[in-house]
Amino acid sequence: MDNFIAFAVVGFLAQLVDGALGMGFGVISSAVLLAQGVPPPLVSASVNAAKLPTSGTSATSHWLHGNIDWRVVRPVVVMGALGGCLGALLLTSLKGALLLWLTNLYLLAIGALVLVRAWRGRAPALVAAGRFRLIGFAGGAIEGIGGSWGPIVTTGLLGSGVPPRQAVGSSNLSEFVVSFVVFAVLTLGFHAGHWGADMEWRSLIGSVAGLVAGGVPAAIFGGRLAARVPHRPLTVAVGLLAIGIAAYRFATM
Repeated sequence: MDNFIAFAVVGFLAQLVDGALGMGFGVISSAVLLAQGVPPPLVSASVNAAKLPTSGTSATSHWLHGNIDWRVVRPVVVMGALGGCLGALLLTSLKGALLLWLTNLYLLAIGALVLVRAWRGRAPALVAAGRFRLIGFAGGAIEGIGGSWGPIVTTGLLGSGVPPRQAVGSSNLSEFVVSFVVFAVLTLGFHAGHWGADMEWRSLIGSVAGLVAGGVPAAIFGGRLAARVPHRPLTVAVGLLAIGIAAYRFATM
């Protein structure tokens, strides 16, 4: 029960951040789980499982408010699903120290990208305008490896000139579909024995349930609350959290 309550708080706060910035739920949730020593495949599966109801609720809200640009969603979803499959397969095929290095470097890179966004006050232009397939593929690969979609896709869409309202809404809807694909691939990998014999997913049921219980209410009305929070300090905090946990994990390897 204590674990459930703690992760409900994490899920609520993470989803508020996600509502404000268009990213944050996956970064915060995966960073907290990795800091607890949860194996990376289990982290990605847990975060993507929690994202199904939270991103689905958020996507529905954006759809009802007319924040979806289907010309953006279609290429992002298709290539995002492909990238997600490859990222999940990579995650389940790597073992030992190499996997630890990959996930730590992933946290450092995501944290640095978020800090760049905070420092510049706007999303960095990661790819040329209109290259939504490339953005979707890159975001899907990162989603499969660590459950972090927003720092790549929302930032990439904003940097490509998509209006903020449509960028966040289209990213949320695409994230819901890609999270389902990644979770399905990781689940199949688990049942095929590719996670390793020491992976016990039942121990994280309370954590995932807590993330969902906290995240869904925040997804419903979090945008209004989060709009009152200054975006730059919030962005810096998310970036420093990811970098700090990566540094701690490197120091304890």
